[in-house]
Amino acid sequence: MRDSLQGGQGDRVGTGLTGLARTVVARLVARDGGAGRPADPATVAALARALLDPDPAGLSALRHDLRRARIGDVELADLYFPAVARHMGCAWVADSAPFTDVTIAVARMQALLRDIGRDWTSNAAAGPASAAVLIVLPEGEQHSFGAVILAGQLRRQGISVRLEVGSPGAGLRRLVQERVYDCAMISVACEEKLDQCKRLVDALRQGSGGRLRIAIGGPLLDRPIDIRGRTGADVATCDPFLVLEGGLARRTKVKEMTG
Repeated sequence: MRDSLQGGQGDRVGTGLTGLARTVVARLVARDGGAGRPADPATVAALARALLDPDPAGLSALRHDLRRARIGDVELADLYFPAVARHMGCAWVADSAPFTDVTIAVARMQALLRDIGRDWTSNAAAGPASAAVLIVLPEGEQHSFGAVILAGQLRRQGISVRLEVGSPGAGLRRLVQERVYDCAMISVACEEKLDQCKRLVDALRQGSGGRLRIAIGGPLLDRPIDIRGRTGADVATCDPFLVLEGGLARRTKVKEMTG
């Protein structure tokens, strides 16, 4: 399956890039999704029940209650949906919820994310020197939910994001030949996908002429594996701020070298 979700890049004028790197990272660190406020466990459980209810009226009523409690769409996406996903995952591991329930809940949350995130594109907010990020999930990876959340967070900061799910290396090579990105983030959860990730890294590097900063992240980073060494990525991290800052710094250096 190939799923391409794109935010526009606008004109790419290389002005003020060093300041942009600092500004973008500072804005991302101070993201707007209820920073410092923990998710309410009762609300998390209520959301999980509503997501599994065949009657959509229950979820609609709950969302109305959330708005009255001043829990907006951003906090819902950044704070509560990940908490619900963890809640459902723990329930599945504890054999208190079947895998079908987890799948249904995540699918409905992803659909809601697409709905409430329609305006979270970089087109309106991006400036002429705005950052552009490519997020890649290798073919066969099933953890696209986190990537969709990350894409929404970046777009709300005025960053252009393209999400590629299951795209072959040849397609990614053409993509970075035709458009300029400051960094690429490949998310991986299975060790069996590392050889495939290496091929994707090679394709991205060839297509960009070595200018693109490439990062490997995702659940697999929790394991003691030399992911960077096995894939050839520039960095292995789950910190998008670090990746983006490095990508913007590299763009600045390239501009300076080319005059």
